[in-house]
Amino acid sequence: MKKEELYREIGLIEEELIEAANYGEKKKSFSKKWLAVVIGMMIVSSISTATIAAAYYKHQNNELYIRYLSTEDMELMPATQYDANKFLKALDSDKEEYIYIAINRLVESYNDEKLRNKALKAIQPFIQSDNEKIANAAIFAVDILSGSFESQDVYKLADGSVFFTLFNNYSDYGSQNVLWRIKDDVLEAYSSFSSPSMYIKEIIPSPDHKLIAIVTNSNKSEFVEVINVEERMVSPELVESSRVKYGAEQGMDTWIRTDHENYSYVDHLRWKGDATIEFEASLSYDDTAIIKNVVVTYEVSQKKLTVKEIK
Repeated sequence: MKKEELYREIGLIEEELIEAANYGEKKKSFSKKWLAVVIGMMIVSSISTATIAAAYYKHQNNELYIRYLSTEDMELMPATQYDANKFLKALDSDKEEYIYIAINRLVESYNDEKLRNKALKAIQPFIQSDNEKIANAAIFAVDILSGSFESQDVYKLADGSVFFTLFNNYSDYGSQNVLWRIKDDVLEAYSSFSSPSMYIKEIIPSPDHKLIAIVTNSNKSEFVEVINVEERMVSPELVESSRVKYGAEQGMDTWIRTDHENYSYVDHLRWKGDATIEFEASLSYDDTAIIKNVVVTYEVSQKKLTVKEIK
């Protein structure tokens, strides 16, 4: 094999240099010194290219990549774990607010039989408290922890589960905005509501106890959702949906506020059969300059929303 063919095969020298070498050989033999210089240059060039490529891939691999930041990630700390002993100690506090909070939080010890029995024993004396809010909280906590589920604030559904809230009616606006469920003797926080649904005002099961209507609220607005418990499906929020639907039909401004307050209110919520809910609502438009009183009907299985003005 000729030298130029060899150089082409191993790809060390460009065609122009090979031709130049050939031209030189015709006139004069190709200088070995010149060849060594050229090969040296090519090797240096090859090493530089490899170094740049390695640096690029290293940069790519070291580049900061974040797919999702959880609340715990942003705190740079693990999530706070439930500590029943902390709440048991709080029962000895001289601050009634601490005692009230501790009684409610101790219901969360339900899944640990040892802690549950300990909490049950510690809470029972508070049933006799002179503070009505503390006494009522203790009565409810004992009902849950003992597995009686006889309170009027416990809702029994067709699948054998029970639903309830904690901190029942602690505010003028309602209860804590977390919906709890016990099924197969396991307690879980089934669903929680974000602002502006700061309180749970009302829970109304359907006649067949397969669905539940939830009324949540802030100090400015009220909201309604229907939950299919077995399928873990929830309807659209019905008050704002009604406000937008009716407003659009009437040619009114239906912009939604960034804080999601609707300045609208609900009354006389009731089930009409197992899968249709109806309620009256006062819908707000133009920053409450316009109030429309309507009847809202929602057919759950058909996902059909009807809004009619009350004349």
